[in-house]
Amino acid sequence: MQVLLHYTTNQRVFNYFDTHPHPIFEHKQLAEVKNFHKKYSKFQEHLFFIVCYSSSNKQVHYSVGKISKNASSEFFFSKVNEEIQSIILYDLGLVKTNTYEKHIYYKENTLTCNDHFISKNIGELLNKIKLRYFCWEEIISSKVTLFQKLNDILFDQTIVLDIASSYNPSIHKYEERLLKKKYYSALQSIGFISKHELDTDLSVLHGDIGEFLMHHLVSNYISDNNSVKYLYPKLVLKSNPKMPAYGNDGTIYVPSKKEIFYLEAKFYTNLTKAINKAVDSLKEHNEVTQENIDHKTELFRNIKTKSNDEIIEITDDVNEKLVLFLICDNIFKEEDVLKCLKKNNGLIELKKSFEVIIFVLPILSKSEFLESFKKQSILRGNQYYVQ
Repeated sequence: MQVLLHYTTNQRVFNYFDTHPHPIFEHKQLAEVKNFHKKYSKFQEHLFFIVCYSSSNKQVHYSVGKISKNASSEFFFSKVNEEIQSIILYDLGLVKTNTYEKHIYYKENTLTCNDHFISKNIGELLNKIKLRYFCWEEIISSKVTLFQKLNDILFDQTIVLDIASSYNPSIHKYEERLLKKKYYSALQSIGFISKHELDTDLSVLHGDIGEFLMHHLVSNYISDNNSVKYLYPKLVLKSNPKMPAYGNDGTIYVPSKKEIFYLEAKFYTNLTKAINKAVDSLKEHNEVTQENIDHKTELFRNIKTKSNDEIIEITDDVNEKLVLFLICDNIFKEEDVLKCLKKNNGLIELKKSFEVIIFVLPILSKSEFLESFKKQSILRGNQYYVQ
């Protein structure tokens, strides 16, 4: 994604853009913005304009906003919130040092981050997952943006083959025809497509959607990015879309830190119900089934390389941790989520015995999301069944 940077040593220019919204009318600025809008408005969701003010003491201050055009073809600069500004500046590698180059007042820069979601830490063990460059006001006013991003993950061929099949790109090279066949076979097994109309009321489907999103998102954010991590996605074992595969929803092993994470995903409209169901499931896995993970280590794959052709030994002194991945639509504000977690007695008891890490994905409307998922399922199914 391309962004437009404007370098200035004029504080009045910076001050003008450091509040929002403002029309862009200065001749040179308007010409640059028009050209940038013409080049990228059809291809990018965001048109970021960054004003970089170099002061006399060589310090640089930034104001980050989005470019928009109204019905009268007037261009406006609307400053983003501090959280999004920090994310953008970090992703661009910009720091508050002098970046002003003589006689260069405008230039384009590239945001190379392809991860549409971020995990925001809230407290010590709580993480909230949200879209990377969107504020909540934007998402709430257009939920379809969030739904589309989630469906992009759920129906992405590479991700499906990684999470829901035994596909191993590090060992075998497949022709595209066979990859497509394996892709659609995996979609059928996990119930994301069907010859008949998809039943989006099926609780097993809700669980599998939650597991799928959990594996993709949590594996990106658990532990630190430099550690080698191995993922065991239970969806690989699924053969009947209407029947769940029993056991922990997933496992992540970090050998360098001697840490193993047992994952549990729940997808409900109500966060409290999602927590309660997750706690009950974890108790069942740990107290009743007492799973022995050692005999499943051949199913682990390296998250970075996607390889599952390695001998994995889980040491006896491994530190066990629990991960709850909770999708809900009744609350999304941080203070409401924290309040809900702090007063849940089942979660309080669970945390006495285990270190529990919680990821919350507010989906805003479960019913509307499932409707959008169904449309994508029909589209993909038609590509496969109707030939």
